[in-house]
This record gives sequence, structure tokens and C-alpha cells, in this order.
Amino acid sequence: MPSYAITGAARGLGYEFVNQLSSEAANTVFALVRSASTATKVQTLAGERKNIHIVQCDVTKPDEVIAAAEKIATLSEGSLDVLVHNAVAMDMDTMGMPPSAFVAEKAEMAVSAMDKAFSTSLYGALWITNALIPLIEKSQQRKIIHISTGMADPDLIKTTGISYAVPYVVSKAAMNMLVAKYAAELKDKGIKVLALSPGWVDTADMTGPPPQEMLDAFQLMLSQFQKVKPDLAGPITPEESVRMQLDVIRDLDEKTSGTFVSHHGDQNWF
Repeated sequence: MPSYAITGAARGLGYEFVNQLSSEAANTVFALVRSASTATKVQTLAGERKNIHIVQCDVTKPDEVIAAAEKIATLSEGSLDVLVHNAVAMDMDTMGMPPSAFVAEKAEMAVSAMDKAFSTSLYGALWITNALIPLIEKSQQRKIIHISTGMADPDLIKTTGISYAVPYVVSKAAMNMLVAKYAAELKDKGIKVLALSPGWVDTADMTGPPPQEMLDAFQLMLSQFQKVKPDLAGPITPEESVRMQLDVIRDLDEKTSGTFVSHHGDQNWF
């Protein structure tokens, strides 16, 4: 019975990982959420599928990570096949700023934005990975996946000219290096580690028409991405992204452990 732990499972890609994995009754899925009381969407799904276990876990809080690992160990009889660290934190106030905007005169703003991104993508990655390694080591698949972004590829930045999303992208680039370090350390234990970009995905949960600011940002990003892929029409759905990511995860082996790839299994980020 394969078992999976998904962080950031309340919405977006995390929710879709839980949805697709739990659709197979043989799988056991641990949906890790910052707040179990407000994760209504995944709570509803868990009410329909008994192979979903909701675990409260803010990966930036070590005490919650330790408690979550203990709960998973109890429910899974001490083993876990796959961890997907999908949780992410973005500071929307600074999302559109280039690096030159993070000036000393506004140091508090810069540090706050960087801390928000690094607390989840780097520190959270460390806390949750290390807490679950003992369970993963006892499993059959032994896989650790960290969800990254193609925008952390220097070649993509150079080609597209994308200078914004600095804290988010820098924290993901650091996480990619962490993945390589984990792969080197855990190789002898048979544990495979991967940094995986989901592609350009539409994860907006809109109940009405998007604001003009969001539409403008979309058009800018599309025009920049088209410098790499001229026929790109827009983002893919979470359903399509997760389906393709799961194929990559299934194919993960010792040869590809430690690498940074897309939902295609290569460096095609779109």
C-alpha cells in the first residue's frame, strides 16, 4: 500500500496531488495543511475518501513538524514511501520588484520578504525532510520530492528577462541546491531526491472576474515566456500538471536523483 505525504495540501497543486493520489484506493495519503480548521476543500474530500488523513503542519514551525511526523509514523506503521514538499510562501507586496528595489533604506521590507520565502522553501524543506527521513528509509519507494520552479533556471531568466519574483525564485534556487546535497547524502540509503518544476500552472481560485492588475501581470509573463516557447498560449491546469509530475516521480531513480527537472522530466519548463 503506497503512502504519500503532501505539504501545502489545502489548495492548488497540493490539493490536486491529494485528489489524484487518493483516487486510487490502495494509496494512503497524508494531507499536511497549515490549518486543519480552514482547509475546507481537502476536508470535504477526506470525508469522501477514507484513505486521506489530514495532518496539521505548518512546515515553518519545528514543533508542528515533529508532531506531524509522529502522527504519520503511527498511522503508517513507521514508514512512508514518498514525501512531496509542495508548501510555498510568497510575499505579494514585493512580487513585482527587481533586485535593485531591495535597498538598504527599506531593509526591513526586504528581510521580511526574504524570510517569508526562505522559511518555507528552505527551512521548511529541511524540517519536514529530516523529520520524515526515518520513515522514508523504511519504505519501498524511498522518494523525496521538492516542488520548485522553472524560473529558478538562470538560462530561462537570461532569455526571458524576468527580473521580478526575487525572494520566491532565490529561495527555490537554494532549495534546488539542498536537493542535490540530500541526494549525495542519502544515496547509500537508497533514497532518491528530486527538485521538480510543475510548469506554468493556473492555480488561481477566483470566484469572479480577475482584476486588471492580474490580467496585466499575466500578459507580461506570457510575452516573456513566449521568448522561450513562441507557441505558448497560457498556463496548464493543476490536473494536467500533477498528472505529468506523478509520471516523473514514478520514473525517479538513482540516475536522476539530485537533479532539477520539469513536469516533462527534462528542462522544458512549459
